[in-house]
Amino acid sequence: MVRLSMRGALVLSASLGPLLMMPVRAAAQTAPAQPGSVTLAPLTVEARQWKEDEQDLPASVSVLRGDTLGTPLWDSLAAVAKVTPNVQIEQSTVQSRVVIRGMTAANTALQDPVGYFVNDVALPHGASQAPRLFDTASMEVLKGPQGTLYGRNTEAGAIKVITGEPSRTLRAQAEASVGFRDGATGWSPTTVASGQVSGPVTGDVAASLAVRGETTDGVHRNRWDGSSTGGDLDRWTLSGGVSAFVGDDTEVTLKSVVERGEQGKQRMRYITGAFTTPRYETNYNTESWDRTLTAVQSAKVVHQAGDLELTSVTGWTHYSRDFLMDLDGWSVQALRNTLSHTDDAVSQELRLATADPQARVRWLGGLYTFREWTDLEFTTGTAATRRTTTIDQTGAAAFGQVEIGLTDRLRAGLGSRVEWLGQDGHQTYATATGRTTFDGSRDSVTLLPRASLSFDVTDSSLLYGSYARGYLPGGYNYGSAGTAEGFTYDAESSWTAEVGLKNRFWEDRLNTRLALFHTTTRDKQIFDLVPGGTQRVSNAARAEIYGMEASAEARLDGNWSVFASGGWQHAEATEYRAMVQQGAALVSTDLSGRTLPMAASVTYGLGVRYDAEAGWFGQASLNGSGPFYFDSLNVARQGASLLADAEIGYRFAGVDVALWGSNLFDENVYSRAAATPVGIIAEDGDGRELGLRIKAYW
Repeated sequence: MVRLSMRGALVLSASLGPLLMMPVRAAAQTAPAQPGSVTLAPLTVEARQWKEDEQDLPASVSVLRGDTLGTPLWDSLAAVAKVTPNVQIEQSTVQSRVVIRGMTAANTALQDPVGYFVNDVALPHGASQAPRLFDTASMEVLKGPQGTLYGRNTEAGAIKVITGEPSRTLRAQAEASVGFRDGATGWSPTTVASGQVSGPVTGDVAASLAVRGETTDGVHRNRWDGSSTGGDLDRWTLSGGVSAFVGDDTEVTLKSVVERGEQGKQRMRYITGAFTTPRYETNYNTESWDRTLTAVQSAKVVHQAGDLELTSVTGWTHYSRDFLMDLDGWSVQALRNTLSHTDDAVSQELRLATADPQARVRWLGGLYTFREWTDLEFTTGTAATRRTTTIDQTGAAAFGQVEIGLTDRLRAGLGSRVEWLGQDGHQTYATATGRTTFDGSRDSVTLLPRASLSFDVTDSSLLYGSYARGYLPGGYNYGSAGTAEGFTYDAESSWTAEVGLKNRFWEDRLNTRLALFHTTTRDKQIFDLVPGGTQRVSNAARAEIYGMEASAEARLDGNWSVFASGGWQHAEATEYRAMVQQGAALVSTDLSGRTLPMAASVTYGLGVRYDAEAGWFGQASLNGSGPFYFDSLNVARQGASLLADAEIGYRFAGVDVALWGSNLFDENVYSRAAATPVGIIAEDGDGRELGLRIKAYW
């Protein structure tokens, strides 16, 4: 780990930031603040790949603006659960994922049912591959199947992140934040520093550059050797962009986001059984670390041709991960696990759409293709047990949608996507007794239709309904296959129906949203134990999920605003039989009726903000969840929780100073938990953290 040099760099960058920005002081401006309006600002979304008012969208979507995401209380994936109900977040040292409406992938699978897009480019490994929320202009959280327009890996929804657009006027900002986390070693420091500059290069060209660095000692203590480095984190993120106008009707935008991280991996502890230790206290006898690199490059061209708009998006993503970890999370003399993982993908999308948002008939058509290469080397327990896997995937799709105004108030939408996916996987499985190879190739064609109907009850009230097919491709069991049959598994699909009501009240000062949904899955991917200590992924379960969710946002006056959300869902495996360890034997067990993992029945959020433009500002929020299980056997359980965050600050001329605190009640919410033969092992989530941030604008 490079704690000392990283921390020194952060402190130096925070100190020199204002000096480095001095050449642009001539263009100084006050901190961007919302005008003292008493109406809610309109929300323009691109969930359907065209710009429209969120009020007119016949679907559930939540939007987070860049000014909100730029604070310590909102700059991680956890922000998603604050504003949209029926969502759970995992940010552990094993994986990161967003669970929407109770839909998850097979544990540690390479693919996830919630698609993640950065600057219109799909991340093949979803949230696990996503960079930190930094230099973000907006985030859209789309609920329900999105395969019609976004293709594979969007069975439960999609998250679209757009980084900052290059500005046509010169502007800059620098920020430093110091926080202290409460843990096993007392209060441990966390330091974050960032800087951004954006402005014109020539008359038709603008550019932006942003950098962020983060370092923390962590809050864990390892009993085996007394070390406190198991929760360390060092992370750098770089975001940049160039935008150019080519003539009067074409804009070209190039964007790049690169992030490198290194963290300690001694964070799991037993919470039941003979090996139980207190919160944040672990007992590893093996060094454990995790290093990642992610990069997302995009080239977007938008050309206006009369009443039509042609869009081209070219993408390249790179992801690499290497880790070393203790196999048992305890001090017994067990051997270690290692992983070396690289993934590269290139993609190209073309879209042609009507440009007039008021057109009675609005349509869009497009083509998409991608190529992805994945290499993994995974050892389990001993270097003599090694799985070396290569996966090559190629895909192509044609898609389209049309929305027709049947009357002045009634609109019908219909869309579909035909997607071909070719997969070729190869694994060499080597043990002390020999070597075996597994091969699996498959071609599939999937149809992903969607239909919607929306009716303007009044000028400020929309009633809608939709029905769509979701899809999660099949894949390869890279980490635990013991046979050729167990190396591959098939795709899963689902159908989701949703009805909703959107309202604007109180002279556009209050927005309310209500949705009811029902999802059925017939071939859900699940892990199943097989004799010999290995696992396979089978399409053996059927599931049903239904529920409701509501949200509201209100502007009380020019300074005060409030938001609230709540959701209820029932997520059940209606048909589920699996092999379960009972003593020394594996027994086929009927698990029908079990709750799906990470599907709390109740979730809710409540928040208030105050901003006087100049002078005082602040915010406070509560985010609650009912109990849920981490596993399909319903053994590892998280109890009900309530997280409280708050910030209070003062805005001077071009400078913000704020005190903030997260998880003020110090709730113990596990990031991850799993059942083992000797007890439940879990990773503690972030505890209470208090901090100070200073942000300067030019």
